[in-house]
Amino acid sequence: MKEYKAQPLDLMQYINTKYHEPFIHEKIEFPRTLSAARLTEAIDKLISVFPIIKCAYRFEDNTFYEKDISGKSLLFVAKPEDKEELLTESLDTNGQLIKFTLCGNALYITASHLLTDGSGFKQLIYTLCALYNGESAENHNFLMNRDFSDIFENTQKPSMLKMLASVLKKYKNKLIYEKTESERLYIIERELDKDIMERTHKKAKAQGATLNDVFMAAFALAISNLYGRKKVNIPCNVDLRKYADKKTGVGNLTGTLDLNLKIKKGMSFAECLKETSRLMNEQKKSGNDIAGPMLLVEKYKKSTLEKFLKTYGGLNTSPFVDYTNLGKLDETRLNFDGAEVVNAVGYSGVQKAPYFQIAISSFKGVTTISSIVFCGENECKKVSALMDAVQSEIENFGKSS
Repeated sequence: MKEYKAQPLDLMQYINTKYHEPFIHEKIEFPRTLSAARLTEAIDKLISVFPIIKCAYRFEDNTFYEKDISGKSLLFVAKPEDKEELLTESLDTNGQLIKFTLCGNALYITASHLLTDGSGFKQLIYTLCALYNGESAENHNFLMNRDFSDIFENTQKPSMLKMLASVLKKYKNKLIYEKTESERLYIIERELDKDIMERTHKKAKAQGATLNDVFMAAFALAISNLYGRKKVNIPCNVDLRKYADKKTGVGNLTGTLDLNLKIKKGMSFAECLKETSRLMNEQKKSGNDIAGPMLLVEKYKKSTLEKFLKTYGGLNTSPFVDYTNLGKLDETRLNFDGAEVVNAVGYSGVQKAPYFQIAISSFKGVTTISSIVFCGENECKKVSALMDAVQSEIENFGKSS
């Protein structure tokens, strides 16, 4: 039985399962049903260059170990009436780390965060497309490079104080909603059309802001206006592959920057966006994004697993209010042998009350804001109102002269 050592950030993802379900979901819709036989063959090729997807996870020694899993056993066919459940599907990481499901004219992919982050997930999807279209598996050998070695070689080491502060930081937000007795799963999503997003992007760019700044500013202002918060803290995941010279593989290679924003009374969206952009630019220059992961990796390498868990095993890195930008899927790379993709939406894992997260994804210019929450009916109404407010802030900004 072949084994692969997991990374310390994989381990931290597992530890945080007590606060949320660490999965990424993608729904890809086509004008027709894909060939299950060709998809099975493509998954088999994907396994050949990235065998960790045929593995299960063992917490006791932080190891991925191969199982007797093939493309056929990873691909499922579901009934159309089951489609909503596929966006909230949980995997037993002791059994498998990824699942592909054909349901009518759609392909659903669920991957564990122990396997990969959002950027790596997109790479997996692009690779699956290429292999489905007959591309050689040899072109994708870099997928197996999951560690931080390339990143560390090209990065100045932060101070120990900064590294500790990055890992031990406390998120300052109060709860948006409380956990109640009667809870169930809700999928809440809002859509921003292409015209609005083009106008929003143009206006943001004119004042030196990014679309990511726009989403964070809208989220912060919505929280402040709905709950009277004068200060809002929103963590933002950052892809650390930018520090590497070489191609790094599919894995957990993310750090975190923090938006600590003071909301003044009557603050307009344009003013909030300007301040958000300024603070995020400061954060990007700080090196805080890599400080926490670097400390965890160093401590993990210099310690036994038992000692590492004694220090960091109880660490909660899940804030009550969270944000993730799963990014844009490139329509030119998302093509299954001429089956043009109609729509593609990414979703993050289930957030268990009182934790809450919004996820952003975009395809063909259309942006989806989504949240999958396990909460009570009244709490769902609060989350829906917050999502409405985020959507409204962005649309009003895009429509304004």
